Amino acid sequence: MKKILPVWRTAALASFLLASLAPAAPAVLANSPATLQSAAHADSALVPLRLLSETAGASVTWNQDDRTVTISKGSDKIILTIDQKTAVVNGEKVDLDNAVQIVKDKTVVPLGFFKKVLHTSVSWDLHKNELVLPAGDLEAKANAFVSYLNQGESQPAYAMFNEDLRKSLNENKLSYYWSYFASVYGEMKGQSQSGKEKNSVHDNVYLTYETESSYPFQVTVRFDDNSQINDLFIPQYYLPSNYVKPAYDNPAAYTEKEVKIGEGKLALPGTLTLPSTAGPHPVIVLVHGSGSNDRDETMGSSKLFRDLSVGLAAQGIGTLRYEKVTREHPFKSQKPDFTVQDETVNDAVYAINMLAQTEGIDPRQIYVAGHSQGGMLVPRIIESDKENHIAGAVVLAGPTNSIEDVVLEQSKYQLKIAKELGTDTAALEQQVTFWESQVKLIKDPKYSTTNLPAELQLGNTYWWMDFRNYSASAIAKNQKTPMLILQGDNDSQVLSYHLDKWKEALKERTNVQYKMYPKVNHVFTEYDQKSTGAEYSLPANAPEVLIHDIADWVKKSK
Repeated sequence: MKKILPVWRTAALASFLLASLAPAAPAVLANSPATLQSAAHADSALVPLRLLSETAGASVTWNQDDRTVTISKGSDKIILTIDQKTAVVNGEKVDLDNAVQIVKDKTVVPLGFFKKVLHTSVSWDLHKNELVLPAGDLEAKANAFVSYLNQGESQPAYAMFNEDLRKSLNENKLSYYWSYFASVYGEMKGQSQSGKEKNSVHDNVYLTYETESSYPFQVTVRFDDNSQINDLFIPQYYLPSNYVKPAYDNPAAYTEKEVKIGEGKLALPGTLTLPSTAGPHPVIVLVHGSGSNDRDETMGSSKLFRDLSVGLAAQGIGTLRYEKVTREHPFKSQKPDFTVQDETVNDAVYAINMLAQTEGIDPRQIYVAGHSQGGMLVPRIIESDKENHIAGAVVLAGPTNSIEDVVLEQSKYQLKIAKELGTDTAALEQQVTFWESQVKLIKDPKYSTTNLPAELQLGNTYWWMDFRNYSASAIAKNQKTPMLILQGDNDSQVLSYHLDKWKEALKERTNVQYKMYPKVNHVFTEYDQKSTGAEYSLPANAPEVLIHDIADWVKKSK
């Protein structure tokens, strides 16, 4: 059985594991100063095989026993043998202009052969001894970046960063982070997938690699408008999503527009989904849970926020969802005094204020809906709404006690379920012991944001100390904004009793509604068996009743 990884991941822990080229001419990137060519003629000149091959999107494997190198790209397979002047290309022997050699621990091949067999514009400047990339080919640049790092050459990789990223991630830290992931995943066996996507902030290149571990490794290289690297996103564990659109997704019922939330180096890309009918429309800002989440709130093969967006649009209600700052700007967003205000609250308030000035939106009908940690922060978002734009708030599986208590509770619950299932509990018992020691440190009154506990092993210690002992229900108790609090009774991350705690804390309020959903787990999909989090990998959608309940509540709040 595969190990099931806990889905609840705080931004602090995630951040610990992570934090102008002229368009008319080829981009030239410096390599190590070693001279690699051994012949005057360009086609026979020897160039570094691995760097050029991987930059062209190919995989390279070395066989020490027979001293052969295999290059694979798509259906093409090329086998070269050290000290030989022939190669095997898709089963056919091909003569080389020069013998394959090893020079200063690098395998080198004739440039002419490389360009011919891989059908690539990636090349080598024989005079400057530098890699040459096709103008505007960001995928090749991202491939080169990863290839440099995999070969331990952090300097040319770091040279691709823009000024903003260099301020947040220096060359030594870049090398450290890459070494860390290499220790977790082992050697990369080859690129399995690549792709590009442009949003309102970045040009993104996604590269996925098979590794020695049971998990693939993925890195997203984010480029600015000058084709320089502006940030990197590397999930701790990459699990491909098998998401399937819900039956209630009717594309004719809505329009979607790419928008930008904020200005400057930490601006966020988002999606504004509006009903196809004439406005102005009520709109809900969707606020993520813990971890470096995307705009869809993707967890495994579920996308709660996307489901809500398309479902609510059919009910005449718009939504705004956006990438979390710790995902779009993992390294640039980090600072020593990083808090949940920086992580979540400020961006939600900016989005609310932006919508109040957006055509097609009813400024009197702006709502906020937070999931998990985002639901926990709804009261703080209401506090921070100085313009009083929020007409109402929805809490989806939002815990009432502190973040440190919730994480410990999750660990104990996972251990309890493992015992019931009769599975090995040794690792989970260690996890509970670890969290007990960490929570004890967090709650120790002698520590504070001005006196941080050095023994805390959770990354951004300031984040934890700033957020400790936070109670969402204690704040909401004294607020007047209408609320709708929703909970699944099969939630293994925020246990169902939290709904009762909300009810008890807010019993004096008359403008709060509650609902418990049978079979619904933490990602708001139905699951017939007891939830463990393993089922998140199964394609499932938010039940339509959830969408109707939110829509009915919004319409009655007018």
